[in-house]
Amino acid sequence: MANLTAYGFIGLEHLASQRVSAGNVRVVDTAVRTSLEEYNRQVAAALRELAQVTTEHSLRYLLPSGGTLQPMDEWGNPIPVRSEGYFDVAFPIQGGATAWGDNRISRQLMTVAEADRETMSAMQRDADWMRRHMLAAIFDNTSWTYVDKAKGSLTIQPLANNDSVTFLKKSGSTATDNHYYAQAAAIADATNPFDDWYDELNEHPENAGPYVAYIPSNLKASVTGLSDFKETRDANIQYGTNSDQLVGRIDRGLGETVLGYVNGVFVVEWSVLPSNYGFVMARGAATPPLMMREYEAENLRGFFTENFSPDGNLNEYRFLRYAGFGAYNRVGALAFRIGDAAYAIPSGYATPLPA
Repeated sequence: MANLTAYGFIGLEHLASQRVSAGNVRVVDTAVRTSLEEYNRQVAAALRELAQVTTEHSLRYLLPSGGTLQPMDEWGNPIPVRSEGYFDVAFPIQGGATAWGDNRISRQLMTVAEADRETMSAMQRDADWMRRHMLAAIFDNTSWTYVDKAKGSLTIQPLANNDSVTFLKKSGSTATDNHYYAQAAAIADATNPFDDWYDELNEHPENAGPYVAYIPSNLKASVTGLSDFKETRDANIQYGTNSDQLVGRIDRGLGETVLGYVNGVFVVEWSVLPSNYGFVMARGAATPPLMMREYEAENLRGFFTENFSPDGNLNEYRFLRYAGFGAYNRVGALAFRIGDAAYAIPSGYATPLPA
């Protein structure tokens, strides 16, 4: 019996080898639609950590209010104070798509299992597209211009990059900031960057823990080798009391494995990250670091399907996505590069991505 993998096809294993054309057209159409509905639900849940969703082309980010209490007048009345700190950000929309096609012969011969495989492949391609575009919005430290046909030229901002924007600190002061970190030395006890990463995020009042570092696989050995590293507890092991143990827990979020904890920062391995690059984020921040823009029209949101036939013989089953990412809380995350004293955009992540 075939192992069907797309969500909407689970439970149809008894039909796997049957032709779609043999009375299963409606069943497969429903399975494809159900698969995409569940896939979109899962994508939305995963995105909440790094991005909010908006249909606005631009937004004003209001900084937390700083300062202190003011003296009262002779009647005990306070002087009104207006909170004014803000900066403006904007967001692009880019399109990506995939399709499978058939003709009158292959359409009659397609099995339910083949339709399942094509649906799963389409969702995997979308997951790759979303991941690359989201990471590019974090790893690219430059602003860029997106020409919106309806709204004109929009400036898409990165995380804080030492431009003219000032950000509030818990001390009450404001200053420009840079959330692109570079370290020439390898990660080791004498060159442990985790304290710096923690301080850089924690100095802003809109941020709060847990603080989570997503690291590439090539940095796993050096990070877990730190003397301050605390390995995550294994629920299958009974631990003794003769050594320090990490008892706090987080979910792995967008990564693959929660490795442990270093100097106030949880560590998660994410193998898709480019070697020597990663990012640290404040999961408890008032708002996530990115915003994902979609069209106002509901039928253009999410990952959706449409059918196309130019001549009644050839058919295309199209899967489409319209979305775009830009920084919102520009101090809610920090991108890092290990092995070089200067930060540079990793290969393949310069915005706007070509595809």
